[in-house]
Amino acid sequence: MIRSFKDKMKKKQEVYEAKQKVLAEQAEQARVKREWELFDLEQEKDKQQSQQILAEEESRQHTQYLQWKQEQRLLQEQAEQAPVEKINTGVGIGHASTWKLTWQSFSIHPDIIDLPMSEKIRLYKLAEQQQIDRLNYYANLNAKQWSGQYVTKASAYWQDGIIDEKDTAGDLQDGIINENVVWTNSVDVNVPVTISAGVTVTVNGILTVNSAITNNGTLIVNGIIVKQFNIVNNGTLIIN
Repeated sequence: MIRSFKDKMKKKQEVYEAKQKVLAEQAEQARVKREWELFDLEQEKDKQQSQQILAEEESRQHTQYLQWKQEQRLLQEQAEQAPVEKINTGVGIGHASTWKLTWQSFSIHPDIIDLPMSEKIRLYKLAEQQQIDRLNYYANLNAKQWSGQYVTKASAYWQDGIIDEKDTAGDLQDGIINENVVWTNSVDVNVPVTISAGVTVTVNGILTVNSAITNNGTLIVNGIIVKQFNIVNNGTLIIN
């Protein structure tokens, strides 16, 4: 049977359309496959980034822990090296809690001496606070043993390490020092302070002068002065 030209063209058109349909389906499948591959790549990338962040955080925490251990070791060594001055806390002579930390001995420790000054100051204040806490502990322990009561911590205005508005409104009226005094620990002066003529103020530790100190008497610092330019010295200034 001889097909007409029209039938032949129709058959060719049907074959062409069938092939085009197959090609379109294959192209769609390829597109979907590429999308899933890109999705999987993004998921893997996110996974790797999350693992990297977790690893970095773990490393950071480990580094902080090592630094903390180093600080504790340094502070313990300082406490064991028995600096100069003894304190009466009611415990036996020679006990570690009777040793008073000094800037002079601390700053020349082999593990401290080459550190930046800011880091030296930070570590010294940590050591100082630990010693204060230890002294309070032994004083309270001794008091409890003999009297059954705890000793209330002294409330001298400098003992929290900061002189500010609450002090000038309380014990340190108007910021004027009219009698001899020994600040037994490092102090940050955050409000104007005046040392009257004939009066001696002794600081055992680090004196940080964030606000003006007008010295009309004698100021003795057994340690260092930070921001010394804020001191208006009309009297005698001694740094040991």
